[in-house]
Amino acid sequence: MSGPSPRSTRAPRWPAVAMVVCWLAGIAWIVLFYVDPTLPVLSALGNANLLVGIVLFGLGWVFLAVFVTAAVVTARRR
Repeated sequence: MSGPSPRSTRAPRWPAVAMVVCWLAGIAWIVLFYVDPTLPVLSALGNANLLVGIVLFGLGWVFLAVFVTAAVVTARRR
C-alpha cells in the first residue's frame, strides 16, 4: 500500500498569491488616490477610496491567515 502523493502534502499556494495581490492592489489604490484623485472611479468614491485600500490590505491579512493555517495543517499530516 502506498502513502499519499507528495503533491497532496504541500500547502496550497493560491492564498499566498492572493495575499500579495491584495496588498499590492490596496497600496496602489491608496497611492493612486493621493497622486490623482480626479481619475473617474476615484473621484466618484471620494474619501471612501481610503476605505477601499484598507479593506484590500486587510483582505491580504485574511489570506495570510488562510495560508498559514493550511501550511500548519499539511505539516501535521506528514
